[in-house]
Amino acid sequence: MSQETRFATFDEVVAGRIRGNQLMLSGAGLSPEEARLLWNSPRLLEISWLDLEDNRLGDEGVIELASCANAANVQMLSLSRNQITDEGLKRLAESPHLSKLKRLHLKDNAIEGEGILALFQSPTLDNLSIFHINDGWSCRKRDGWRYRPRDPK
Repeated sequence: MSQETRFATFDEVVAGRIRGNQLMLSGAGLSPEEARLLWNSPRLLEISWLDLEDNRLGDEGVIELASCANAANVQMLSLSRNQITDEGLKRLAESPHLSKLKRLHLKDNAIEGEGILALFQSPTLDNLSIFHINDGWSCRKRDGWRYRPRDPK
């Protein structure tokens, strides 16, 4: 365990944060190194709802998640506020392991556009049917991708 890592095991990372098939790690402040404890655990296969909002994964953590076979059952993934760029999204769009992913949250990241296009055109994310890019930006897949802005109130 390095000085920057607060956890030594999967169980330490998820303590008190698993509810059935949901893993709620929003605001845990996970670094890519700490997230590797998740990616390397076969127990991640039990998770279909993975909330990683408001962490420090960056592109490094997302690229590792994209290559993680243990994430094969994830259907909902929240990566909002994780310092992700288009490069990380492009790699996510190429993931052979996230084929069950249906919903993706990406609010408040440094996304400019190329990564979003990669998601639209992904040959492996066939089940992805909705994602949120920023407040008010909700994209849905119905006979092609459509953007639906939220009504400002």
